[in-house]
Amino acid sequence: MKSIYLGKTSMLFSMAAIALVYSLSGCGNNAQNQQQEEAVDTTNTLVDITALTKIADTTLTDKKINVLVKDSLTSKNETIYIQVTDQDGSPATDVQLDYDVVMDMGMMSHGGPYYPVMDMGNGLFKAEVVFIMANMKDMGKGWILNAVLNKTDSLSFLLPVSEAKYARTIPVGTKDDGRVFVSLLLPNEVKTGSQPIDFTLHKMEHEAFPPLDNYTVEIEPFMPDMGHGSPDNKAAVGKGSGRYSGIVNFTMKGPWTIKVNLFKKGEKVSQEELVFPVEVK
Repeated sequence: MKSIYLGKTSMLFSMAAIALVYSLSGCGNNAQNQQQEEAVDTTNTLVDITALTKIADTTLTDKKINVLVKDSLTSKNETIYIQVTDQDGSPATDVQLDYDVVMDMGMMSHGGPYYPVMDMGNGLFKAEVVFIMANMKDMGKGWILNAVLNKTDSLSFLLPVSEAKYARTIPVGTKDDGRVFVSLLLPNEVKTGSQPIDFTLHKMEHEAFPPLDNYTVEIEPFMPDMGHGSPDNKAAVGKGSGRYSGIVNFTMKGPWTIKVNLFKKGEKVSQEELVFPVEVK
C-alpha cells in the first residue's frame, strides 16, 4: 500500500483557501479541524481486525500505521480504523492521534464532515467521516486523510472513495441553515420488520461542516412496486452531535424508498423531499 509521509509537524495540515462551486453546492477549501466537541463513547467495543480490509499503510522509524475499513469506502457516512503498531506488530501504547479529511480536486480543494477520533485501545483508533462526494477521475488526488501521530509525525493517506450504489448522503436546501447534508446510516440491504433508522445532519458553513441539532427527520417508507407504505414508523429525533434515530417498518420483501423531510419546531424547513432507495430481503 502506498501512502505519503510528509515529515515532522506540530499541527494538522494547512491548505490555501480556494472557492469552489460544484454540482451539489458551493464549497470552499477546508483543512481546518472541524471536529466538534461531543460526549465520546469510551466503551470497549470489540473490533475484529482480521475482518477489516487494509486500504493504506506506511512505516515510521519505530511504528507501523495501517488504515482499515470494513469493506470499501463510498460516498456516504463511513467508519475508518487507524491501527498503530510497533515494528514487531505488537499494539502501540501511549499513542495520541489527530486527523482531518480533505478532498483534493487539483486546482482547488474542500473538506467534509467528520467526528472526533475515538481511541479504542491497543493502538486502534476509530474515525467517522461523511464523504459528501466520490473521487473524480482526472481531478486531483481525491480524498486524503491527514493524521498527526503524537503531535510529531504528520502523515497523509490517499483514500479510494467510489460512488455509493444507493444514495446515502444527499444535500438539501433548508429555510434557516442553508445547504445541509443528510446521511442515512441504513445499509443498502435490510431485513423485513421494524428496526432502528439513523441519520446524521451536517451544515455547510464556509470552510466547516458542523453537526446540526434541533431538527426532526420525518420518514415515509414506500414500496413503489406495490403502491403502499407501512405503519408504525417513528420520525428520527436528535441524540446530539448531529445524530438522529427513529424507527422504520418494512412489511415485505422487495425494493423500497424512504422519503425524508426535515422539520424544525413543527415546521417543514427542507426545500425538497429526499428519497433513499433500500432493498428489503
